[in-house]
Amino acid sequence: MPKRKPSLSPEAIESVAARFKLLSSPSRLRILNALMNGPLGISELLEETGLEQSNLSRHVAALERGRCVTRTRDGQSVIVEIADPSLATLCELVCGSLAEQAAEVHAVFRRL
Repeated sequence: MPKRKPSLSPEAIESVAARFKLLSSPSRLRILNALMNGPLGISELLEETGLEQSNLSRHVAALERGRCVTRTRDGQSVIVEIADPSLATLCELVCGSLAEQAAEVHAVFRRL
């Protein structure tokens, strides 16, 4: 059998790993979850996520550097929104998979 060629270059693999590393923070996932229904101001994000101002700012900056969100100024307010729509798809896939696994485990315990 011929050796199969990898589908991703080493550089692409590094980029994918960096994206998953960025998304591995529960605080960043809370921010993205809060933004799934549309843009929010910083004060709304603080309320939705329960994060401290300094933590929120640090995580939003990291998500912005990773091109996951954008920040725009609206007068004195800063509005944050998801920049990469594929994040919603990724979250749906992961959450759906976890829900299926949980249902399978639950079904096993119901039979006991």
